[in-house]
Amino acid sequence: MHLSSVRIYILLFLLLGVVSDLEAQSLQPRLGFGLSIVGGTTEKAVGLGIDVRGAWVINQDLSVGVSANFVNHVLDGREGAAYFFHPNAAAIITLNSADARSPYLILGLGGNIPLGGTANSDESGPSIHAGLGWAFALQSTSLYLEITPIMTVVQSAVEFQLPVRFGVIL
Repeated sequence: MHLSSVRIYILLFLLLGVVSDLEAQSLQPRLGFGLSIVGGTTEKAVGLGIDVRGAWVINQDLSVGVSANFVNHVLDGREGAAYFFHPNAAAIITLNSADARSPYLILGLGGNIPLGGTANSDESGPSIHAGLGWAFALQSTSLYLEITPIMTVVQSAVEFQLPVRFGVIL
């Protein structure tokens, strides 16, 4: 097992502890579901993804979120496809919660885990991300759009990705 894989498992273990502490405080999570378009410096530069996030509101300006992003690079066809899982934890800082179009900053840590296809274990590693998003309030739900550059430390290099995510927050 690579050292980076051990770090990812430690991060996920700590993340589960944070989530269980938040649940013990009886905070209701807000769930988000969306899609993403990912560009990057990797060999498979463009991908499409599905995103799931749970966020717990700490106060009016701060939320803590955990998410799972499943990205597939299928533009080379089925034979050249690569599949990745990106778990991460983030702090979400709302800049103007009174606005119906609330901008927010998102900062966090995660990992890049190959799931199959032409992806291999050399492409796994820890990641850090920081970006900007907007939540558009509706009556019962919200829509979101975010741009979160990601830096991933893989076995022999540093790779960058630029996902653009959009979806709905329940």
